[in-house]
Amino acid sequence: MIKLIASDMDGTFLSNTHQISEKNIEAVNYAKENGIEFVIATGRAYYEAAKPLQEANLESELICFNGGITYDKEGNILDIVDLKPKDSYYIMEVFKSLGISYQLYTQNCVYTENIETDIQAFVDLIESHGVKADKEHIIAESKERQAKGHLVEVENVDLYINEPNNPLIKIIGISNDLNKLAKATSLLEGNKELSVTSSGENNVEVMHKNATKGIALKKFADKKNISLEATMALGDNLNDFSMLEVVKYSVAMANGNNKLKKIAEYITEHTNDNSGVGHAILKIVKEVNNKENIEKELINKAIEATKFSYVPYSKFTVGAAVLGSNGKIYSGCNVENASYSPTNCAERTAIFKAVSEGTREFTKVAVVGGPERNLLDYCPPCGVCRQVIAEFASEDAELILGNSEDNYKTYKFFDEILPLSFTKKDLDNK
Repeated sequence: MIKLIASDMDGTFLSNTHQISEKNIEAVNYAKENGIEFVIATGRAYYEAAKPLQEANLESELICFNGGITYDKEGNILDIVDLKPKDSYYIMEVFKSLGISYQLYTQNCVYTENIETDIQAFVDLIESHGVKADKEHIIAESKERQAKGHLVEVENVDLYINEPNNPLIKIIGISNDLNKLAKATSLLEGNKELSVTSSGENNVEVMHKNATKGIALKKFADKKNISLEATMALGDNLNDFSMLEVVKYSVAMANGNNKLKKIAEYITEHTNDNSGVGHAILKIVKEVNNKENIEKELINKAIEATKFSYVPYSKFTVGAAVLGSNGKIYSGCNVENASYSPTNCAERTAIFKAVSEGTREFTKVAVVGGPERNLLDYCPPCGVCRQVIAEFASEDAELILGNSEDNYKTYKFFDEILPLSFTKKDLDNK
């Protein structure tokens, strides 16, 4: 069950013109209406990330600076991980030695020595993905940030690393010389106090080792009492790697970095410029949560069936519920006999009931059991029942074992339970 969704911004939640599409807004609202938490996880500073959300009338907590600062919906700081002065000096010396320009991302503003050069670097980054950059729009955004004091051009940024009440969170090195960036990355990764990543091929982003999206998302999920097993994360670049590798439902954008795509469970069908996030959320959430709702219902039906177990000899109650390909659920219990051998297991009772009513295929079977209805965590089918299941199970059938709707595990039947099965296919191929 997906209970939390975290999304990157640039190249993911935002279009190439830095807008949030109607489809993306629809998907976030759908998630919230269904009790799912939503959080933005971005490399942007708060003062850069809040505006698109406000324009779209969306409220969200924000993980900013790649995990350096987390904010609540009102902009209050929940967590902060800043760079230490000695590490900041080391980062700057590495960039200087290689002739790489850099910006300081502090809590309150970005310091740069050449805004015009930074704008061109951003244009180059966008166009490196085969997209025409709207330079006039980028310049207008830059001027607005300057007017608000969020982007400050100074003669020497090194003088601003230790300002009172304005901690330094991130340093970004920018260059079109990929060899220089690779060398800088190698040197910086040698410092175990640092986290080194990238949001595009022409930059290197450096933070404290504990300032990553993955660590920040785990902290955020813990505060919400949500497991990462119930978390979905979407991103497009290497600074999203730490986030996607820790969640169960990891989603890489169609326009994303190939390294990210390799570790992702899903890849969007659409790019960021075509509401890839919105389409993915609506599709995956519905698939996953509907599937889990069905599994919970099957477990509960199997538990209900144990009330009717006839077990005067073993006192071991078992219940089963199968989902037919027609969408109908059939349940059954175990029925014992004084001569033992005519005893019928719960799985077979449920399956034979389904077959007797015309169903010849099912896609899921849930089994629960334990002594006198004290259900065990794990009550697997016997060998005979596995053979009966194989007779009527679909190729992708799943077996669900557990003792409650909050404690169960799902197995691929033919892959994990009975991989070397003998079925009617073997007779057809004689």
